[in-house]
Amino acid sequence: MRVLGRLLLLLLLVVAATFLYKPLRSLFEVPPPAPAVTQQLDLTARPSTVYFLAEHEWLTFPVISQAARLRILTHAGAAPDTGLDAPMRYALEYELVDGKGRVLNEGRYVHETQIPQPLFKDGLPVSRNLYTDRSLAIAAGQSINMQLEGLPRTAFVRLRLEPLAPPLENVAVRLYYEERMSERQASVAWERLSQEKKTRLARGVIYPPELLTREERLNLLERQWQPVGPLGTNPAQGTLFSIQGAESFLDPNLMPRSPGLYAGPNRMGVLPIETAGRYRIKFRPLLVDEDLEPELELRHITERLEEPRQEVVTPTGEPLALEQTLSPGLLVVIPNQPGMLDIWPVGAGKSALPEPRYLRSPAVQPGLPAHFRILPGDDVGTSLRLDLRAHGDGEPLPAEANIRATYRLFDARGRAVDQGSLEARVRPSMIDRVADTQPVADLSEPASFYLRLPPEVTRIELTSHQRLLANAYTRPDDLPHRTRVPVDYYAWRGDDPAQPGWFILQPAAQKEPDTSLVLHLQSRPPERDSELLAGRYQWQALDPQLAARGARILVPLSGEERLRPSGLPGYFKPLRQGAQTVEIAAPGVVRQLEPQLIYLRDNPDPFNLRLRIDGRTVRHELIGRRGEIRLPSISPGRHEMELDASARGIWLMNYRYPEESGYLRRMAFRLEAAPLRYDVDKREDGQLVGARFYSLGEAGAESTVRVRVIPGALESGPSQEWTHLERLYRITPSAGEAKVGYVLDQQRERLSRGQPILVDLGSDLANGSVRVEFSLHSGAPGYLVFHKVLPGQHERTRGFREEEQ
Repeated sequence: MRVLGRLLLLLLLVVAATFLYKPLRSLFEVPPPAPAVTQQLDLTARPSTVYFLAEHEWLTFPVISQAARLRILTHAGAAPDTGLDAPMRYALEYELVDGKGRVLNEGRYVHETQIPQPLFKDGLPVSRNLYTDRSLAIAAGQSINMQLEGLPRTAFVRLRLEPLAPPLENVAVRLYYEERMSERQASVAWERLSQEKKTRLARGVIYPPELLTREERLNLLERQWQPVGPLGTNPAQGTLFSIQGAESFLDPNLMPRSPGLYAGPNRMGVLPIETAGRYRIKFRPLLVDEDLEPELELRHITERLEEPRQEVVTPTGEPLALEQTLSPGLLVVIPNQPGMLDIWPVGAGKSALPEPRYLRSPAVQPGLPAHFRILPGDDVGTSLRLDLRAHGDGEPLPAEANIRATYRLFDARGRAVDQGSLEARVRPSMIDRVADTQPVADLSEPASFYLRLPPEVTRIELTSHQRLLANAYTRPDDLPHRTRVPVDYYAWRGDDPAQPGWFILQPAAQKEPDTSLVLHLQSRPPERDSELLAGRYQWQALDPQLAARGARILVPLSGEERLRPSGLPGYFKPLRQGAQTVEIAAPGVVRQLEPQLIYLRDNPDPFNLRLRIDGRTVRHELIGRRGEIRLPSISPGRHEMELDASARGIWLMNYRYPEESGYLRRMAFRLEAAPLRYDVDKREDGQLVGARFYSLGEAGAESTVRVRVIPGALESGPSQEWTHLERLYRITPSAGEAKVGYVLDQQRERLSRGQPILVDLGSDLANGSVRVEFSLHSGAPGYLVFHKVLPGQHERTRGFREEEQ
């Protein structure tokens, strides 16, 4: 019995040790030693457990059942003597597997990275990431985000490496899943956090964590990335330390030389105005000239389709300044002498100047080509954009200049795949400049060239007999171009930056000294056709193919629509109850015409309407919330009218010059998941193609419209225009835009104000028939009007056909 008792006691100790091992292990483990440099320079090192990927064996991570997104972070380790500019490329294979081991999705990611610039403390360089047990140079981290909503049965993620090439020696990986908390869970979790973690979470807030509101704490905690360890008894792992407490190196040559925005006779100052109000514009001349009184030419560009307001003003006082009442838009300022601009909202203590935008641009000149590396696509094609600028190197450029460059495309083995020349005429830029040559107009406007690359291309070489500045950008061919309407149409809208349409490439490392320059960029004022502003154009709505569901819509006029006499039959102006004088307008028409009366009501009950026109009386018995009545024939000119209705409502009549309170009637087609297909005859005469989408949703309800452009053929070789063949337009009506229009053929449907969908058909598409398809990708449905616009005067023609009797 004594032996049996001892065996039971031993069994209980084993079971207790099994359950208590993990909770107590941290009490006995010795934390990994931090890198010695952290103690020497009084730095902080944040450790992260990483796992090393094998080249031929899978490393498997479990997936939490409710995880909607995964994030995979990788850090490549290279030989200690690897240079900062040495390109390093590695390929990561992945598989998403369900609980039964079946592969749901698989793929391959190719990463290209470099050793990042070091941090500095007390004048000494410090690597951004370090191991204590490995003498490696750690490359900049790369990340992969995986959406799992479409693969809810995913149970495991498997990762492995393709064979590494020198100077790479290993790749470390971390995997995180997104954890979403409810408001109650976030409140409990916040109270359990240590003070150090609270401070770290709130590092982006200007006040301490104790002053955070409940909503701010919820925003910080509702989405957290939680780490996941791999399966297996002894996976290869290490500790990666992220160094904190040091500072990035700042090149003093790139720092602003003085506060404000430089502007002069050859350099516009473009000031975005986000909110309406009164502003104080300050100007400080850089050159003292008592004989030249400072003057500022102002051009105020707004969303309205009209000529910008332009005036010349003289700032006064000390310092020189003036005040203006401005609405949202772009204020373009051109001083008569070089100086620094600034703009302040009146009564505010902070400048409204936007953050400066800089771009580093590599130089191309005789004997010094530029090389750009391109990641090849296995299944998806890649497109390339090249921006070339003439550079006078401190000497002013002529009014116009020809630029020419030659490109060569190479595959992974260094074999030439294709080559060609790029030519364009450019003029000096009044918007962009080289950062360190402010007074000299030695930089041209960019000339853009576009190429659809063969799949095997991995490198491009640019050469030129002139001094040029070149930037290269790429984008996957299957990536839809995303536009937020109307935010992304206007550079002054204060909102989060949009998804970039093109992704910049860094030039390959060269042995020669760095000859790149830093450019200072500004928002570009929109270019508006003078013919459109003058109302000289032909507007034509296009009907979709086959079984489309159409309806007449009535929407308020907006400032973007130009009113023309030829459109008067579709413009409706309010008519009040009682006696009034009405001007019937029909320029060029002397015959009789039949105006129409539209009524809009909230009550569907029957009512009586009596209209007296120049002594003639017309009576109607009507029913419904909205409808249309054809009035007796009358001639253009002034007429005495009297309207008497037994119910309240809005009464609208056409053939009258509309005001801002007027409405526009159009034929529109309902847009849902099934596509609306239109055939467009693409020509070289500068036609404009676009649409307007009228949402049926409430205020704040998003609608995403998908647009596909299907050309008959694509032009070969480089092009100076580009057409995104697939686009997504996200449209969100505001509180003042929703439910302001009507569907005349439906008694209850209300529409938002129409938002423009602009579709560019560039010279990269062959002339001829082009199909444009619209469909509702997600969100609230609505109605669509698709049209083309031909600027200039166009004769209206009528045709007839004879048939045999």
